[in-house]
Amino acid sequence: MRKFDVNIEGSIFIFGVFEIFGNCLGQLSVPELSVGSQLEVLTQPGAFGSSNINHTQDSNFSDQALQQIVRGSQQFSLDLLHRISTELEKTNKDFMISPFSVWSLLILLFEGASGQTYAQLRNALRININDETLRDVWNMWSTYLNVNTSTIEVASLQALYTSKEHEISTEYLNHIRKYNVQPVATDFFDRKTVKHINEATYQSTRGLIPFAVLPQEIFGVKMFLLSSLYFKGQWKYPFNEAATRIEPFYDEKGNVITHIPMMVQEANFAYVGNIAGLDGYVLELPYGTQDRLSMIIILPKSGIKLNDITKNLNNLGLDPLLNGIVQFRRMAPEDNEVEVLMPKFITTTDFNLKKPLGEMGIRDLFDEKRADLSRMANGLYASLCVHSTKIVVDEKGTTAASITAATLLNKSTPPKFLLNRPFQYMIVDKATKLLLFAGQVRNPKTH
Repeated sequence: MRKFDVNIEGSIFIFGVFEIFGNCLGQLSVPELSVGSQLEVLTQPGAFGSSNINHTQDSNFSDQALQQIVRGSQQFSLDLLHRISTELEKTNKDFMISPFSVWSLLILLFEGASGQTYAQLRNALRININDETLRDVWNMWSTYLNVNTSTIEVASLQALYTSKEHEISTEYLNHIRKYNVQPVATDFFDRKTVKHINEATYQSTRGLIPFAVLPQEIFGVKMFLLSSLYFKGQWKYPFNEAATRIEPFYDEKGNVITHIPMMVQEANFAYVGNIAGLDGYVLELPYGTQDRLSMIIILPKSGIKLNDITKNLNNLGLDPLLNGIVQFRRMAPEDNEVEVLMPKFITTTDFNLKKPLGEMGIRDLFDEKRADLSRMANGLYASLCVHSTKIVVDEKGTTAASITAATLLNKSTPPKFLLNRPFQYMIVDKATKLLLFAGQVRNPKTH
């Protein structure tokens, strides 16, 4: 196993888990482990030179079907983001999630669901195309999202661990191969199983997360699903380490809550301050040399709270933000300069998503009596959904960002985004319009 030095360029990791039990927990079986598909880059360096990708060329789906599932994925992502923001607003804590990772993991369960469980997952995930088209679209996304260049690396891992004695439907196994998942049986009573799962997590997150599960968490389960999404990116315009200085960071009431290293950069950043219905200023911090992956920062306007921003985003979607950035690029002068001051920070979060997913309508999946995963196997239900994240932000690169006070001045002095109060960030693949990561900075820390 090779360790990844998180100080090189900054990195992000996402991990999602469902523990699935059968109705008969008294059965003692001795199965063997599967780590699913190995983490690998599916595209060659340089494949992301342009965001003008013809997604439907040589595909089995129309552009209309693609746009439908993109909208559905966005709606699910922003709904989940708003619910978690609402829950954590009371604690004033930073957090980060990977909506796409959660969505992808739930898709694997959707493929095995029937009856009301199927209907609830389909509705909550906003799936509005047929199942075969969904598989083709996800396969295309997987190909485009996995990339490794000198400045950006994105990689994903989908794994399915199954009890050896619990027979899985052949049709289900055929379907999930479209998601690059190759399930293999395992022994959930053997401590070596925990070691294998944790090794897969360690490798897929480049050492950021040393372990994913404890022995007691998977003892006797019938199935275990894991989804991880890893990101490492250099800023297109790196910050000057020599200019970093300690500055105060304020809460939403204007009180100083901490002092944090504040990074400084002046470059050709795109910004938008007039998106109707958002009540926030938008700033784009691009990664790498390709016009693909960017951190989109939203700084609330005066008197607006972060939770108001997530609510507004839930109504608006991402298109107004992305279109506003494109329009700014068309209209901005060549010598456009924006001064950005943003904090260095590290955020580590762990969620049990059972409650917010239940609020979104996914209830029967977690109910032993009502769950219907019969297209996968008989007698299964999900008992746990864990989502863990870690993000590191520094001068060279990261997977999170900050924004704070936005002051737009005249052209003689560059517009300034002073990120010294709560802000929201999103890492978006602009070509596919997928929301890969999203989080909020309310009380930043560097350890």
